Amino acid sequence: MYIGHVGAALAAKRVRRSIGLLVLLVATYAPDWADTDLCLAGAYNPDGMLSHSIPAVLLLALVGFAAYGAVTRDWTGALVIAAVILSHMFLDWITGYKPTWPGGPMIGLRLYGHPVLDFVAEGIVIFVGAILYGRTLPPRRRPWVDISIMVGALLALQLTIDIAHMLMKSLPKC
Repeated sequence: MYIGHVGAALAAKRVRRSIGLLVLLVATYAPDWADTDLCLAGAYNPDGMLSHSIPAVLLLALVGFAAYGAVTRDWTGALVIAAVILSHMFLDWITGYKPTWPGGPMIGLRLYGHPVLDFVAEGIVIFVGAILYGRTLPPRRRPWVDISIMVGALLALQLTIDIAHMLMKSLPKC
């Protein structure tokens, strides 16, 4: 999942309105941030993606829980942060093919190989997240305009990624 992870962050805002959207966005992409760090350190393994394995994501969720809870003393919010980090793994199993643990079996539906299906799956997550997020906005005359623009922009980003995958079958990740 690429842009669809934003949908998880948007939905989580509905669960715990006190958590800043930026914090939720950082949390939803935590395994990808770990991938980027590994890439920059020259230790990235495109075949393993260990940052997306069950133990790694559980560790990232624990770190996110502890860090958010320690800073804010909002332990319920910390649980939401941990859940958002965990959602990354589950959403990636829908669109990708990820390791369960180092040396363990790979799992996932591999929708990246089917860009139209990937777009539909990611679009559903984006749309549901945006609808839930829209209910956190203050009441005003036409809040649906803001949500529509946001959904349109996110879908355009996802469409760009899916078109790139159709045109270039093997995009290097690092």
